[in-house]
Amino acid sequence: LLCLDISCSIVININLTMDFLKDLSIDRIRNAAEDVYNQAKPKNEVETRVYEVLSHKNWGSSSTILNEVSRDTHDYDKYPTIAKIMWESLENQRPAAWRVVFKGLTLLEHLMKNGSERCVDDARGHSHTLRNLYNFNYYEGTVDRGVGVREKSKQLVELLGDDERIREERTKARQLREKFGGGMGASSSG
Repeated sequence: LLCLDISCSIVININLTMDFLKDLSIDRIRNAAEDVYNQAKPKNEVETRVYEVLSHKNWGSSSTILNEVSRDTHDYDKYPTIAKIMWESLENQRPAAWRVVFKGLTLLEHLMKNGSERCVDDARGHSHTLRNLYNFNYYEGTVDRGVGVREKSKQLVELLGDDERIREERTKARQLREKFGGGMGASSSG
């Protein structure tokens, strides 16, 4: 009976290991390595926040950190750092890094609604980058992971083409910030 229990335990452990290895791919290893690299390289507070937003982790960023990045866009010296990292996440990614691309689009949307007016102007200047994402494809097995990127990029290009809607979205976002005590002052109007 003891031998049977030991062999069952070994079989269970082997099966668990095989399940773990089955899900382990080169893409997942590269994504994890990129996250470690981004956490380890020297950076200031702004870079740390933006890299946290754009991680490969399987969850989105908190509204708190997104709002902090939005506030940073009102600082003339911080904006170029935010924009550079965000646009790199959208322009130079491997398809397997689809999460980073999607999070980059989510950050851009948040900045267009909550950040400085410069974010909207910058997004218009990069509309070609957003249009290139219309054809973004990545499949994990039979699961289309690129669909969210394609849809979000189309939504943002549509928003950029409608000045009135951008004004409305920025006004709604400002009212929500004021209602919940997160107002950024006069510089956030737009």
